Amino acid sequence: MGLFSRVKDLLEANIMDIVKKAEDPEKMLNLYVDRATEEVRNFQIQVNRAVADKILLEEKIEELTKQVAQRSEQAALAVKQGKDDLARTALSLKKDAESAIMDYQGQLAEQSQAVQDLQENLKILTEKLEKAKLERNNLVMRQRRAETMKKANEAVSGLSSHDPMADIDRMRDRVENMEAEAKASKVMMTSANTLEDQFAELEKGKASQEIEDELAKLKAELNQDK
Repeated sequence: MGLFSRVKDLLEANIMDIVKKAEDPEKMLNLYVDRATEEVRNFQIQVNRAVADKILLEEKIEELTKQVAQRSEQAALAVKQGKDDLARTALSLKKDAESAIMDYQGQLAEQSQAVQDLQENLKILTEKLEKAKLERNNLVMRQRRAETMKKANEAVSGLSSHDPMADIDRMRDRVENMEAEAKASKVMMTSANTLEDQFAELEKGKASQEIEDELAKLKAELNQDK
């Protein structure tokens, strides 16, 4: 029963203690369940061996029972043929077989009880193992959910400490400044163009006046020739 006690202690261990001490709870929980599963598998082997031993005892008793019947027939036949010594030998062998049967029946009774106890214990261990697996799955889901929420909260906290709208507002100011500079450069260019146009008009007026002066001079010369 030492194996049963060891497996039982393993399955009844405080699973939360393992989680608290583990750097990776999911990994440790899987390891814990795998180890318990292996222990239960080994216990199943012990149960199977006990059942096999019980079957061997039953077969031995059946074989000896046939020997008892056979020795009885041999003893009777020997008596009919007047072979008392041979009859005594058959009866002696019959008695040995009957004694062996009684011994094996006692062992069979104990073995049957042991098999029954082992099978009951195996059922308990199997149920505990299935419960441990369910608890493992539940804790793994809780762990994953907690990790997800933690990361989400850290992300929100990071955004709170550094408001992205502040960066957007700063970029908006830069864009507005660039727009103002563009407008100012356009006004300056327009002003410069207007001033150049005025100078051009002056040059144009000067050229026209020179032509008029030239024309007047030509007319005066022609009138003198008359």
